[in-house]
Amino acid sequence: AGMQQTEIFPLTLFATGGMMVFVCANDLLTMFVALEVLSLPLYVMCALARRQRLASQEAAMKYFLLGAFSSAFFLFGAAFVFGATNTVRLPDIAERIRIGDGDRTFLLLGLALLSVGLLFKVGAVPFHFWVPDVYQGAPTPVTAFMGAATKVAAFLALARLLLVAFPGLKDDWRPILWIITIATMVIGSIAAITQGDVKRMLAYSAVAHTGFILTGIVAADHDGLSAMMFYLLIYAVSTVGAFAAIAVVRGPDGQELTDLRQWVGLGRRSPL
Repeated sequence: AGMQQTEIFPLTLFATGGMMVFVCANDLLTMFVALEVLSLPLYVMCALARRQRLASQEAAMKYFLLGAFSSAFFLFGAAFVFGATNTVRLPDIAERIRIGDGDRTFLLLGLALLSVGLLFKVGAVPFHFWVPDVYQGAPTPVTAFMGAATKVAAFLALARLLLVAFPGLKDDWRPILWIITIATMVIGSIAAITQGDVKRMLAYSAVAHTGFILTGIVAADHDGLSAMMFYLLIYAVSTVGAFAAIAVVRGPDGQELTDLRQWVGLGRRSPL
């Protein structure tokens, strides 16, 4: 479009740096700091759409408020886990659980709160309400970045949390995660086919994909983790491609056409 918003570049770099630390952090406090570093630039980036300013700012505000709640859940969960095990390092937490050293009630409370924070980031049911509004309101390139990079980072962090720190509580978290997984697949798929806006349709599709990816974590073994990472790779590439296609479908005034009724005959007009 010949327009430059230079602030988008450092914000993208900050978010990417936060994601890289998020997936390789070995303790809960570093994970929390990385979660904030990746989230705060995204809140700003969602509000940068020029042509649909009000919708974009509304999306950013919803994302910010709900994201702040999820971050608080994560930090409160880390506090419970620290109270139970006297450590925030993931391998040390697993060792304390293995030897039975720690208050089991506090551990389960902490794990539940930590999981809420991360399940919000991946967009799992019932923590998915921000996804369609933010995907629709944010600038399309930002939506593509969020849909691919943020989901990959959040899933890998969730896998590290459950499979590195809490494998000893597997019998407790797997049944709950099964329910969340099934609900996410069903609700995301049904909601996707009823949407009239292509970005909202892809948003609910992302929710459904979240359910499928969660099955790899529920498996809680090497094959499940390997399958999840392969799925994430393919999903990230295809998501960027899908939103790139949306970005180039525009009207005569340069406005993006996201209403599905405006896409009628697109295959004839623009076969490529």
